[in-house]
Amino acid sequence: MNHYSLFLDEIHAGGHFDYFCLAGVAFNTTEYINKVIPAVEQIKYNLFGETSTILHEQKINSHKSGTPFEVFQDREVTKGFWSGINNILSSHETHGFAVGINEKELRNMYVGGRDKYFVALQVIIENFVHFLETVDASGTIHIESSDPHPFQHDEQLNYHFQYLKANGTLFYDKRTLQRRLGSLNVQLKADNIIGLQIADLIPNSLNRYLCNKKQRTYGLIDVYQKIAYDGKLGNKKRFGIKLVP
Repeated sequence: MNHYSLFLDEIHAGGHFDYFCLAGVAFNTTEYINKVIPAVEQIKYNLFGETSTILHEQKINSHKSGTPFEVFQDREVTKGFWSGINNILSSHETHGFAVGINEKELRNMYVGGRDKYFVALQVIIENFVHFLETVDASGTIHIESSDPHPFQHDEQLNYHFQYLKANGTLFYDKRTLQRRLGSLNVQLKADNIIGLQIADLIPNSLNRYLCNKKQRTYGLIDVYQKIAYDGKLGNKKRFGIKLVP
């Protein structure tokens, strides 16, 4: 049975952005190990002369002097980087899974309702399991620890995950979830997980797209929309990029 690894990251609503976004990409695990990791590490080596620097969208955009990210002060270097990332997403078996929650609308519509993490995780799990069912595969979910207060949100997410696996979701019973899903792995940024670094690049661009703000990632959101899972039904708004409420 094939195995897929789904890597997720989040961005919160605030400022000019209306949505809490949980978003990421799923790779065939074998292809991820053998092709995606080496490809991203080559990009990092070309940029920094080493592979230990951890990619972070905010740091890439701020490109502060005196840090490894000052290389992005060169516009052509920046364009080349995003071209490389876009090519990796486009040329491998990659599937996008995301949910955008308008927190204000959700609170107004469902007073006393579930918290955003539960809602977002349930949507992602259902759509990821839907994909796993269509390809008869198993999967694992990876998400970055919510530093600097890792235990509060990490425990919250893990509780929701275990609850959903034990009780099922709106569309899938617990047996289906338990057959298809392995663990929820909460990992530190310092662990230098390539899949999580790719996932880190997505939520800001998605929030900007949903709020009609200028993009800064040179075509990433266009590629992401193309790889978003469509449920094998051509319905990316339901299965790939789901908006709530």
